[in-house]
Amino acid sequence: MTQASVQEAQTVRAVVAAWALLAVRLLARGYLVFLLALAASATVPMVFGLTGTVVQSGSMMPYIDVGDAVLSFPLPPGADTPMGHVVTFPVPAGSAETGIRLHRIVGTNPDGSLITAGDANREVDSDPLARADIIAVACLLIPWIGLPAFWLQHGSALPFLGWLAVTLLALVIEFRASRAETTERRDAGSRHAAPPRRGIPALVHGIGVESVLPVVALVLCAAMVAIAPITPSASSAFTGHSNNAGNQWTAATDLVASKLVFTTNPSNATGGAAFGTQPTIAIRTSTGGSTVSTAPVTLALTTPAGATLNCSANPKDADAGSAQFAGCKVDTAGSYTLTATSPGLAAATSASFTISVGPSYRLVFTTTPLNTARNTAFTKQPVVTVKDAGGNTVTTSAAAVSLALTVPAGASLTNCAANPRTAVAGVATFSGCRINTVGSYTLTATSGTLQSAVSAPISIFNTASKLVFVVSPGSTASGVDFAAQPVVAIQDSTGNTTSGTSSITLAITTPAGATLSCTTNPRSAVNGTATFTGCDIGKAGTYTLRATASGLTAATSATFTITAGPASRLSFTSSPSSSTSSTVFSSQPVVAVFDTFGNSVASTASVSLTITTPAAATLTCTSNPKAAVAGVASFAGCRVDKAGSYTLTATASGLATALSSNFAISAGSASQVVITRSPGASVRNIAFPTQPIVQIQDDAGNPVSTTTLVSLSITSPTGGANLSCSINPVLLIGTTATFSGCRIDRAGTYTLTASAFLLASGESATFVVG
Repeated sequence: MTQASVQEAQTVRAVVAAWALLAVRLLARGYLVFLLALAASATVPMVFGLTGTVVQSGSMMPYIDVGDAVLSFPLPPGADTPMGHVVTFPVPAGSAETGIRLHRIVGTNPDGSLITAGDANREVDSDPLARADIIAVACLLIPWIGLPAFWLQHGSALPFLGWLAVTLLALVIEFRASRAETTERRDAGSRHAAPPRRGIPALVHGIGVESVLPVVALVLCAAMVAIAPITPSASSAFTGHSNNAGNQWTAATDLVASKLVFTTNPSNATGGAAFGTQPTIAIRTSTGGSTVSTAPVTLALTTPAGATLNCSANPKDADAGSAQFAGCKVDTAGSYTLTATSPGLAAATSASFTISVGPSYRLVFTTTPLNTARNTAFTKQPVVTVKDAGGNTVTTSAAAVSLALTVPAGASLTNCAANPRTAVAGVATFSGCRINTVGSYTLTATSGTLQSAVSAPISIFNTASKLVFVVSPGSTASGVDFAAQPVVAIQDSTGNTTSGTSSITLAITTPAGATLSCTTNPRSAVNGTATFTGCDIGKAGTYTLRATASGLTAATSATFTITAGPASRLSFTSSPSSSTSSTVFSSQPVVAVFDTFGNSVASTASVSLTITTPAAATLTCTSNPKAAVAGVASFAGCRVDKAGSYTLTATASGLATALSSNFAISAGSASQVVITRSPGASVRNIAFPTQPIVQIQDDAGNPVSTTTLVSLSITSPTGGANLSCSINPVLLIGTTATFSGCRIDRAGTYTLTASAFLLASGESATFVVG
């Protein structure tokens, strides 16, 4: 081999070695950079308050694996519940593991507690989670960074040593390559040497910039090994992998229960028979995904229309997101849909299904006979209907239905037109049936294997003969409906109530001015009984009622009492008598307190009397107002001063007023002369322009008709003044006399005096003569 070929081979080997060294260094540097990036991603967020945990099991696979670091933020007390998110919380007491669990919230329980589950688990966690127990909500995943800590904590030496060896190898390669680059750079720049450096710059310069990466990686590796035994970790209960690969790190809507779906619809059935295919309802996410919810699901008929749905259990708790009902059936024939509901979830409606009339199952009395007289055809004949299990009439049935006395006790059911009776369109209508012995009975209807039916009780009685008060009126206040309304029965001689329909009339046995009022009176009996309503009596007293009906013996009720109602009005039981002026009435007014119906009420109301139209007259009494005693106010000493015709008005707080009868007040005996018109100013010896008028009055000033001579004179004549009139004295006939031509001969100020025999004189007003 020539020297040239040897040199060429050496050159090739050098180039290959250089490229191999470059590839190895790139791999080592990439590994170290990746390690540093993971470490930075895990540590830098912690500066901002996040906390990190290392996953210890595979229950959150495939997206959260063993050794992954999960960064979480604390859940504020007032924040919304993070439904669908991954959270950390204390492992429940009594669990196989201890510490912190990292699982996803997948639903809520009826009591408000939370349901959690691992993404890889088929079942939800057995222990509910309280909202207050949530430690933090996961927000960032750093894959693999926690594997060294996991290996050390679980004693997995082989993978830990393998990782450590790979990491140290990468550090050695990077460190040696960095040192070689540093040496070459120093040799190339030795002739441009700089002054010596001190401190950290000198240390960095001494190591070389290229050596910073391996040094930092070495420190990080040592730190990870040192803190591995105390690294926070989170575990979970692991039950196996699910087939759902769609779980995601923040896929709340893919796990949270949102709606109900009928996965199996009920099949058609007959009335009262369980569906051949029972309904199954799934609890799904908003996108239609499966859930593991255990929420209760309730079924109901969407439009019942009188039908009833019955199931073995309703509501039904879901099991792993599915509620499978059993024993569900609908009684009434028709077309229906079911509606499934659950708190907080969108409802679902099933496909339509039909309930048809089922096979004949039982008999039912749709008409029971009424009470009837012995040996008399029932006024209502029995009707028996063939029903299916759901109570629907089997219109195709032509079953032969037989009637018999349930407990004959010596009696016989006779004269039925046909017994047994063939049903027509499922209905057997009997006729002519009767019972021959007095007593109380029931009928039993039978037909082959069908479930039999028993009628309501029937009373068989002798011929109706009398009325009886089953309920007598109850005592009450006047005008108020009796506390117990009267009920009258038509009975036979042995006291059995008949089915009679006679018209029964009620009346007060001894009215004494009282009136009985009822809503309907007379009233026709229904099945032998007449129940009256709205009955009342207005007048207070003690009464009995008498019930009568054509051809039947009358009945008398028990005694009952009507008391006065509340005070309502006043009434004059005695009006004032006519009298003379200012003379006490010979008959004094008496006012009583009554209720609305005119019954005296034992009130103590204060009653006041006034003249209805006074016309300047005055009423005077010994006491006014006057307190009633036992509902009566008796006045005394009452009189009126002015003559005239009057009425009195009686008033009391809260009561209607009363008006007395009319009475007259006449004038008393003549007692005085009164100048009712005085002379006006005048001139001496000239007749007064206004001539005086005089009147005869009694003590109260009432005019009195009489015949007497009345004289006028100057009251106190001065200076020899003289009064002259055309006639003086004047003969007064009646009540009033008018003087004429009267004058005074001297100027001055005067008054006149009018006088009559045995009467008090009267004096005019002052007047002036000029």
